[in-house]
Amino acid sequence: MFHQTDVRTLLPGMLPFPTDVFVDDQPWLAAHLLPLLSIDLGVLRPELAGTVATMLCPIEPYEGCIGDETTEHHNAFTGSNWIAFELTGDNRMRFLGNAGYFIGDQVDDTDAVEHIAEMRESYAKAHAYFQAHGRLASYSRYGDGEPGEQAYLDTLGGQISGGNWTETAEIPPAFEISLDPSMYDRDRPEDAENVRITRDGKPFFAVAEVAGYNWCAAGADAIVMLYEPDSRTVLFSYDWT
Repeated sequence: MFHQTDVRTLLPGMLPFPTDVFVDDQPWLAAHLLPLLSIDLGVLRPELAGTVATMLCPIEPYEGCIGDETTEHHNAFTGSNWIAFELTGDNRMRFLGNAGYFIGDQVDDTDAVEHIAEMRESYAKAHAYFQAHGRLASYSRYGDGEPGEQAYLDTLGGQISGGNWTETAEIPPAFEISLDPSMYDRDRPEDAENVRITRDGKPFFAVAEVAGYNWCAAGADAIVMLYEPDSRTVLFSYDWT
């Protein structure tokens, strides 16, 4: 099983700040999600070579979890702290939820408006730094205003990790999750499965994790990205440690 941590060198099939990520009939996604890194899944499973999914960082929320304020727009594929996409045949991301799931610029809160602007600005600065230097640097709100070089990913491949993201909010109905109660037992085998997530009985596998603030001003402590090959579903959740 391929497993790498602190990924600071781009592997074949990885592209930071990709464009043309979203399907044409959902152009509004670009207002809510920042494309961080496209990943050819063949690096994890050779049979998936040419299947390219994109790590996405939501611009919201300012507080709480994404989707907390828009429960009336949740569906079988989205909920608080969970969003899902279908990966099309040409490797573009189709959101499986409703447009109303995202608050975006309609938010009525001065601090949240400033947060949205800061996320976009810091992402643009990080993109410019990459173009100039060929490395990733974050303009985190927790820093001194200067760019701090970061890993592209904190984890690539491996087992689906345990974390509070598995229990922060109920998983949407299209998916099932089971947790090994002994996942934090020091005596467990290293290759034991901590978390199992399925769609129609077919298991997801771990693609990658990264802190939102590796790329942007702020964000989750871990954006968790999973993939199920048969349905070509990309599933995201967020760990707030």
